[in-house]
Amino acid sequence: MNDLALQPVPTWVLGLLAAGGWLTAAVWLFIVTRLFARQPLVAYEPRVPVPWRGLDLALILACYLVLQVAGAWAVMNVVPEEKLKPPAIYNPENTQAQHMVARVLAEGDWRLLLLCGFAAALVAPVVEEFLFRVLLQGWLEAEQSRWRAQLPTLRRLLPGAVGPIALTSFIFAMMHFRVAGPTREPEYYVAFLLANAVASLATMALAIVLLHSRCEATAADLGWDARRFWHDVRLGLVTFLAIATPIYLLQMILSSCLPKYLAPDPFALFALSAVLGFLYARTHRIVPSIVVHMSLNTFSLAMAWAMLAK
Repeated sequence: MNDLALQPVPTWVLGLLAAGGWLTAAVWLFIVTRLFARQPLVAYEPRVPVPWRGLDLALILACYLVLQVAGAWAVMNVVPEEKLKPPAIYNPENTQAQHMVARVLAEGDWRLLLLCGFAAALVAPVVEEFLFRVLLQGWLEAEQSRWRAQLPTLRRLLPGAVGPIALTSFIFAMMHFRVAGPTREPEYYVAFLLANAVASLATMALAIVLLHSRCEATAADLGWDARRFWHDVRLGLVTFLAIATPIYLLQMILSSCLPKYLAPDPFALFALSAVLGFLYARTHRIVPSIVVHMSLNTFSLAMAWAMLAK
């Protein structure tokens, strides 16, 4: 998964965050008003449980792993050997757990910016929301519904979609766990980003074909409703305005507290995933979460470019 890690923000960016904070405050005023009026933040739209089962997810996971290994093999055979070797001397205590996208952007090449935008701001949000929200959370919600029919006490222990959202968010956060590693040449990171993006898109395409053929999954099962597209885009943008400043502030605090060789991303991304999971649990559509995810990654990419480009 090539989600753009939320980068630590320097002091000069605080003014930008403060300006965005006013928009965030306005959205939160609206949220608090609705909560006091006992109105739902997002209207709940029920649907029948998704038709796929655990075996279908296992097959998709196998496809993902095979394609990722194939992509890594291609990188090892395409990139010159001297570009693959890490430095001879490496001390994790003297490095930072910087995301590979930030390391590519540090080259200051606008063509690399476009490549990173394709991989991190377009492919990653679409594929990850499909895999985590639609496939995994959708399946967990269906399994929870089946278990609740047999164990009614689960309704009190795990109300709504709390269980599926929490488990999906934990897995999503752990997929982005990262520690400091040796710095390699930009060609290595570029090749890896491309290979990962191609493998991810291929996994998504194979998953759609598999679920349609094995489970007769419909567009609604896969989280798509063209009639609600623009409504979902607006919902995603408003949600982004609500969470962007808190997410970045959390990232900044964690960056100052944790060792520099340990990336704080999983903590902030768990919170982000919980919000995305809430959106999906209420609407059972993929567009709102994609818009939030894409907006956050695009903003992170722009900040990383401004901070790191030469």
